[in-house]
Amino acid sequence: MYKVGEKVLYKNEVCSVEEIKKNTLSKDPFYILVPIFSNGCQTKIQVPASNIAGNIRDLLTRDEVDELVKAIPSIPLCDSKDTMIKKEYEILLKSYKVEDLVCIIKTTYLKNKDRALNNKKLSSVDDAYFHEAERILYSQLAVVLEKTIDETRKYVIKQLGIEN
Repeated sequence: MYKVGEKVLYKNEVCSVEEIKKNTLSKDPFYILVPIFSNGCQTKIQVPASNIAGNIRDLLTRDEVDELVKAIPSIPLCDSKDTMIKKEYEILLKSYKVEDLVCIIKTTYLKNKDRALNNKKLSSVDDAYFHEAERILYSQLAVVLEKTIDETRKYVIKQLGIEN
């Protein structure tokens, strides 16, 4: 069971456990979670502490973040055809795996970079999924690394030895 003040992942949101309460009828405990990067919204999420659906997960550890950054070059790109790519991105987002987020980021970045080099219009689908995958990944890494999201993005790019 998590404790008040702990940082957790709820689906794809980094949250802080604000309270632990008991249901008045069933007496089962539930968490009151507050998203950390809520852009000023005072959203509170009630989630059963039993976590039967598996929507609450631990954040990565610092060592796991370091391993992920080292593994980024070897994480494969999405290989679906353009007509099916949106469906694949949705599946990858819902997997809750950081490697799948990296897959989306790498694929969409390289596809749009290629389009730009060939004077073609950027894909709005790829662009939207790129930003969503970045938001989810970097918000988690930022909390673990104790940096801002922008600092985290720069840190990852620097660790990979590439220019932004």
